[in-house]
Amino acid sequence: MICVFRTHGMKEEIQRFNNEVRQYFWRNYLAHCIEGGLYMGGLAFVAADSVMPAMISLLGGSDWLISLMPVMALMGTAWPALLVAHRVEQLYWMKPFVLIISLVQRLIYLVTALALIFLSSTHPVAALMIAAFAPFVAGSIGGTVVCAWMELVARVIPSDRRASSWAIRKIITAIIGIFAGGIIKTVLDEHPGAEGFGILHLYTFAGLMCSYFVFAMIRETKPLPPHPDKPRRTFIENMKSLPGLIRTYPEFRRFLSLKLLTMGIYIPAPFLAIHALETTGRGPGFLGDLVMAQMMATIAGNILAGWLGDRFGGRILLIIARLSLIALCLGVLFAQSEAMFLALFFIFGFGLNFNEVGEATVTLEVVPEDRRPTCVSIITALAFPGVLIAALVSTLLRSLTHSIAPSALLGAVTLTASLLIALRIQKRVSQ
Repeated sequence: MICVFRTHGMKEEIQRFNNEVRQYFWRNYLAHCIEGGLYMGGLAFVAADSVMPAMISLLGGSDWLISLMPVMALMGTAWPALLVAHRVEQLYWMKPFVLIISLVQRLIYLVTALALIFLSSTHPVAALMIAAFAPFVAGSIGGTVVCAWMELVARVIPSDRRASSWAIRKIITAIIGIFAGGIIKTVLDEHPGAEGFGILHLYTFAGLMCSYFVFAMIRETKPLPPHPDKPRRTFIENMKSLPGLIRTYPEFRRFLSLKLLTMGIYIPAPFLAIHALETTGRGPGFLGDLVMAQMMATIAGNILAGWLGDRFGGRILLIIARLSLIALCLGVLFAQSEAMFLALFFIFGFGLNFNEVGEATVTLEVVPEDRRPTCVSIITALAFPGVLIAALVSTLLRSLTHSIAPSALLGAVTLTASLLIALRIQKRVSQ
């Protein structure tokens, strides 16, 4: 059902594994979907591409710090994965490891909320720094378990149901996000300073803890025995194996290039919401409207993405996502009215969600199953230089031109290059 062993004499184990996956399928499928929806829905209250940049700007942060906000969590997630991938490949059970680490990750948002509410008036710089770097710290903690979490998903969710599971997670996120948009608007209108953003972080923490309890309901299936010839690598040995691993699987190599170029969307992204506020003359409450537009796009996009992905694989999702994000980059050059910015943020949400479902689906399609944790760690680690370069370029263009146009045009160019690679990726890698 999920994987085919090459080793003779494993038929009984395969049958046992597939029976167990079927037995707990609906429990695991629903828990995976609901947990992800609650987690990402919680984060919608401090949306990285709209609320966070505006928060740092209003709290007095510099342009370079603002430019990092949409990618701060991603940068944190990226760097630890390769350090632990060889250990994850040797773990028998994945869930306990994920449970312990992810609890600490969630507590970071409670600390941030308290800092914004109680420290901002007496220690404004400290409150600003805590709020700005909290996503990086939380991402770094989460990055130590991302490989184990993806391995757990691969074990409990069949390959032909993964795209829909990612999509349902995002639909739940969007439903929560629509309500979050109204709450953001109300909270920031009534508490326009640091206290308001602290309250939003409390909402985020509540959502993350709800997701934690649902995740605990997942029943991890007893894994298949490892391949008899599979080596137990040290960290150094695993690092030395990476070049050969990338050379051996051309679809995996193309996917890495595609993902790196896709980071170009983070060149204009940090200043999109700020540009919308400056152009329309609206106050911070307009951020709630922009978030709601993104969430509505998430519902529409993920219904379609789940259906397309389960039937045709992840590549079609990658193509549609890039076309949408290119349209966003070009459209922002002409936007002037509130309605146009709401439409652009709808397109933004549509493209980002198609991309997330597509990348999550294709990741498990183009990697060899026996090296899945290490391949996931490579994909995750690649995000660090990609988003850092994007943020640096974003800051440089902003400081030199004080306009979003150069960033938007450069983002369109990199996304077009990513689109050309997406057109070449095959549906599935040969295992």
